[in-house]
Amino acid sequence: MLKYPVYKFFKERNRFISNQNFLIIASVLVAIVVSLAAIILKWAIHSIESFLINTSFLELRYQIVLYPVIGIVLSLSFIRYVFGLKKFDKGLASIIYKINYKKGNIETYHTYAHMVSSAFTVSLGGSVGVEAPIAITGSAIGSNLGKRLFLNDGDRNLLLACGASAGISAIFNCPIGAVIFALEVLLRRVSVPAFVPLLIASATASVMSNIFYKGQLIVYNAGNWEIGAIPYYSLFAFLCGLISMYTIRMIYGIENRFHNKDQKFPKAIVQGFVVGGLILFSPLLYGEGYFVINQMLNGTFDKYMEGIAYQSTFGYNVVFLVFILATLLLKPIAAAFTVSSGGNGGIFAPSLFIGAMFGLFFSRLLNLTGLVELNELNFIVTGMAGILSGVVSAPLTGIFMIAEVAGGYTLFVPLMIVSAGSFFVTRIFEPNSIYTKKLAHDGYLNPSPEIEVLKLFSVRAIMESDFPSFLPDDSLRKVTEVVSSTRRNVFPVIKRNGHLLGVITMGSVKPFLFKQESYDRVKASEMMLTDIITADINDTLEEMMQQFDAYPEIFYIPVLQNRKFVGFVSKSNLLNKYKSLMNDWVQEQAN
Repeated sequence: MLKYPVYKFFKERNRFISNQNFLIIASVLVAIVVSLAAIILKWAIHSIESFLINTSFLELRYQIVLYPVIGIVLSLSFIRYVFGLKKFDKGLASIIYKINYKKGNIETYHTYAHMVSSAFTVSLGGSVGVEAPIAITGSAIGSNLGKRLFLNDGDRNLLLACGASAGISAIFNCPIGAVIFALEVLLRRVSVPAFVPLLIASATASVMSNIFYKGQLIVYNAGNWEIGAIPYYSLFAFLCGLISMYTIRMIYGIENRFHNKDQKFPKAIVQGFVVGGLILFSPLLYGEGYFVINQMLNGTFDKYMEGIAYQSTFGYNVVFLVFILATLLLKPIAAAFTVSSGGNGGIFAPSLFIGAMFGLFFSRLLNLTGLVELNELNFIVTGMAGILSGVVSAPLTGIFMIAEVAGGYTLFVPLMIVSAGSFFVTRIFEPNSIYTKKLAHDGYLNPSPEIEVLKLFSVRAIMESDFPSFLPDDSLRKVTEVVSSTRRNVFPVIKRNGHLLGVITMGSVKPFLFKQESYDRVKASEMMLTDIITADINDTLEEMMQQFDAYPEIFYIPVLQNRKFVGFVSKSNLLNKYKSLMNDWVQEQAN
């Protein structure tokens, strides 16, 4: 491959251009591709919605019960039969895992599979958003471009974050909020120079989105706020934290209990009808919810609610409050069943929907008491920031993203109060975000210092390569001659091209040693063990430690590079290296 000039250039680019400048160019390329993907996704969803629904989402129609089922089945069908995937990781938790444990390596199919599956899910009423799918798509584009440009692990992760940031920026048209999202959710540790590619990628995506697909998901220009409302914003922040905790636990509990792991269509259909039934009760639950949010912000939402309360004997205000509260509490349930059934989408949009609904509920309830007169629109906006901050554990993202979306920083102080307060309260009761709760449950979060140290080194650091090897047709006689002349007690059996076939150990040779007549008849292929555990040369020492812990009877693991045998890692060498690293770490902490 390196015979082509373009690959030679990328492989040896440091001779022609600095790494920082190269990353800036790469971030622009990623942003352009991701922006086009986001524009196509938005256009696809809008086109499907316009074709199916010619009237308002808020009009109660029985056929909308079927739409989520159709969307989920289509999404599942494309994943299984078009993309040929038996297992499909959804949600940003998978990206966080791959950044921390797989060096940012994301499979190629993630660059397109999420776009198609989420387009069907969301446009046909699935109660989720497209922000997570487009962020995963952008991450996959950045990761795969980074591999093809021969970037190291750190730079590849940066380009991955550029892709996610570009996707969020293109969807929301909020470049600053998108950068902060990438830093808060994906890249917890980043150097100052890394900000430049992130900013450029996010800005490029915002420009591309404005050129090809004008319009905001949320349209609102924030008004002034009263200093006397601060106590109410503080109380509101506390309650947002409780609602965020409820959202995280409800979604995690349903997905963990009803997840369609085997991608079975009957189960998907049943769960799809659950979503459809919830939408039948409250059409507000249909799709992402941005249409409903904009109805609340432009003052037309009460007209819909008046139609619902028209024949009620309880009065408009009672029906209004009960219906709004029920809807916001059912939104996490609808979102969880949408995803667990086989649909594809994220919790980003539902969080904004829940926050807007709760802001309207809270301010309307207090206004009806006659004791205070609150600006309902301001509480709708700050509610979006509060729930988003609590659910995804990203208060700065909530503040800056909603500030940008709301048309300025007029509400910056209330946004800070509600976002920070909601985040603080949520973390008291629920220490993990919606993205990291499952990772924490599986033991992938909060690693000990020992694990952090082991993640810094690869197998290459402790691998031994001076092992005699055998071909599969080598005789027992040759094997015994080699074994008797070396201190090694494990030997690889390889093809002539270097591919590993198996391993010969002293135990596997022993049954043949006292059969002199078999010395020229028995071959190495008959003595080797084929059911073996292997490692890649780029695996971390942490991964090797996990392998040895999982198979305590194994003392040597063969190492491969492009399927070719290159050496062995021994448990004793790993433990010695571990002790050395820990001694260095202890001394560093003491200093």
